[in-house]
Formats: sequence, structure tokens, C-alpha cells
Amino acid sequence: MGKGNGKLKAPQRPRGIGGTDASRLVKGEWKDLWLEKVGRQEPPDLSSVLPVQLGIFTEEFNRRWYQEVTGERVVNINSIWTHPQYDFIYGSLDGVAKGKVFEAKHINPFAKDENTIDKYYPQLQHYMMVTGFSKAVLSVLKGNMGYNVFTVEADKEFQRKLEIACHIFWYMVETEVEPADYVDFNLMEKIANGEDSKIHFGEEVPTESWIQGTKH
Repeated sequence: MGKGNGKLKAPQRPRGIGGTDASRLVKGEWKDLWLEKVGRQEPPDLSSVLPVQLGIFTEEFNRRWYQEVTGERVVNINSIWTHPQYDFIYGSLDGVAKGKVFEAKHINPFAKDENTIDKYYPQLQHYMMVTGFSKAVLSVLKGNMGYNVFTVEADKEFQRKLEIACHIFWYMVETEVEPADYVDFNLMEKIANGEDSKIHFGEEVPTESWIQGTKH
């Protein structure tokens, strides 16, 4: 398995862009996320959202079940990792299993496998980008009706676009440059391929140096 090169930190969530944030960037939800990061809007209150709370409540059992089924021990439970170069890009991992990102989920028992992978793909790619691991496992409890483990490989092209998005978004947070309500993630591919970013983000968002820095 791939050896991680991310930085394992003390268990305290830093200020920056985590895995759930990354999923929102990929979905295009820049404006709402920006409002939360600059302190103008409270994050959604998930304390009464049943699917979220079930996921939290079953996380420990999920890990134990994964270990029972696969024989792989899960370590670094609820650990915080930061990108090897950029401390504002971080991941709060459910664990690490034999050199792979471990992520536990509790989902609708009738959800299709392909939809489940698509839903959590950005989060898993973000965690692999942060840690440097080449694989992630998604350990999924399907209500009380089933269990699946999905393995996802690192996608370097997707990660590069995600890293560019993180840089642009965080610059806008730090400088309080307000983004549009919706930002198409496909723009990151155009920017990565050399299209002038000012067309999309204006003169006040200089992205060229970041784009050069994300060429792996």
C-alpha cells in the first residue's frame, strides 16, 4: 500500500478546508461555504439530522465490523492530517487500515453502490491527497440489511483540480473576496490546462503560481 506523506497532527480540527468542505467545493457550493468560513453564516446544525447522527453513533461498530470481516486493524482513529505542503488543507480521518484511508459510513439500505461511491468520491480523494496514501476504503453499513467495503484508488488528476479549487477558495476566504453562488468544478480543469483564471474569478484572484505548484 502507498506510504503516506501527509502530516499527522494533534486531534484538534484546524482552520481550513476538510473533507466535507472539499465535497461541497466539488458540488459548487462555494458561496455558502465561504460565508461560513468568514464567519458571516453559521454552519448547518446537524445535531437533529438522523442519518448524520446514525453515522456518528455506528462509527465504532463499523470499524470493529471492518476489522472482523477483513482482518485489517484500523489505527489512527479520528486523526487529523494536514497536507504535506499546505496546512490549510486537512483531513479528519475515521482511521487508517493497512496504509489506506479508512472511512466509515451508514447509508440508506436501498442506495445503489455506484451512487454511494460517487457521493463520497471527492471526500476520499481529498483524504488521499492530504495523507499521500494511494488507496482508500469505504466501509459501509447499509441500514441493518447489509455491509460493503469499496476500495477507491487515488486519482491524481482529480486531486490536482481539487487542490487548485482549495487554493482559490482559501485565497477568497483570507482576502474576503466573495465567490459566486455556484462555481462549476469543471472550471478547475480549464484553469489547470492554462486558461486564464481571471476570466472566471477576476483580477483580485491570482491563481497562476498555485497552478504551477500543483503540477505533479
